[in-house]
Amino acid sequence: MGASDYLRAKFQRERHLALSLQNGFNSVMQSAEEVSSTIYSGVERLSWYSSCFIPGYDNVCKELLSEELRTFYSINSLFKHHDIIRHMLFLYFQSVCEDIKEGNPGGAARKLLSNSTYLAGSTYTAKMTRHAFAYSLSAALAQSEIIQKTVVQRLAAKTHIAVQALHLYGFQQKAVLSARKLKAADPDYYWILYQANMEMLYYFIEPALAEIMNKVKQGTFNNLDELTSFIRGKYDV
Repeated sequence: MGASDYLRAKFQRERHLALSLQNGFNSVMQSAEEVSSTIYSGVERLSWYSSCFIPGYDNVCKELLSEELRTFYSINSLFKHHDIIRHMLFLYFQSVCEDIKEGNPGGAARKLLSNSTYLAGSTYTAKMTRHAFAYSLSAALAQSEIIQKTVVQRLAAKTHIAVQALHLYGFQQKAVLSARKLKAADPDYYWILYQANMEMLYYFIEPALAEIMNKVKQGTFNNLDELTSFIRGKYDV
């Protein structure tokens, strides 16, 4: 089961689907530390709503309500895409490809594309196009261990029914803070996700993408070969 499939299963409350994940993730799913952190975030978010009862804090209350609606839109987007994790990554790499040179004909980027199994049966060809490269790289990273573990860890932890509401609110609070961080760090990508109703799901790809985004912003990669080599070496894809 892929990360996007698990997200859909979680929000459909089909807990039996979650159990079909690899046994290697069981210890992560049972992480009490993650549960405590998420519940704390839920309490924190609920406390923010006290601003709705304080004169002069209307803007804060409106922002909270707007984030609730944006979260609903983002969750709804889960069911409109076969693999939303891959699609979010694709949107980022597609934008990055517009600003970075392709690289050498025999370089890492072309090799990734020519050796990729993700393009089989699709309309893409082995021709080195930026669109095909973005698709191939995002598909590989979407299946990486770090993405799989992140999604499981941030959603699958079991809680008592009495605190499930706080756990859900905690997820939302962490997703909101992650989206706010993205908006400050990379406004262009934030608005790309916003227009696609996906910005609240950035939380699930942040651990893998944040370092890449930072290095891209710093101009670390001179071409797509260097970007590809870094990602393949860092995340074993």
